[in-house]
Amino acid sequence: MAIGAGYANRMMLEIAPELTFGVLAPAFRGCENSIALQEFAHCGCCFLSNGLCELHGTGFQPLECRFCHHDRLGLGSKCHADLEKEWQTSAGQALVKKWVQLVKSSRGSKISMSSGQTSDQ
Repeated sequence: MAIGAGYANRMMLEIAPELTFGVLAPAFRGCENSIALQEFAHCGCCFLSNGLCELHGTGFQPLECRFCHHDRLGLGSKCHADLEKEWQTSAGQALVKKWVQLVKSSRGSKISMSSGQTSDQ
């Protein structure tokens, strides 16, 4: 698991538009250890260095990157929808909650799963 391997602080939480579930993803630069904000999307992934992914070959490359952006070209919407289903499971949401707890303990902030907002303690 990427969290156990020390990558938690380079992830971000993407909240579904209907605010019903969250998805952990490699962070946009500027969104590390926080909520995904569209305004940082242009900054690129924090794991990209000189056009190469630092996670490639580690066993921690996200399925979305591996399948939706490389192996299943042209099937982006279907691929994203299929992976989204996995995050809506109890196991997927337990992983999100574990990450939220790590973030809270590491920076003294609360992330509310219901609103997608952060606030200082």
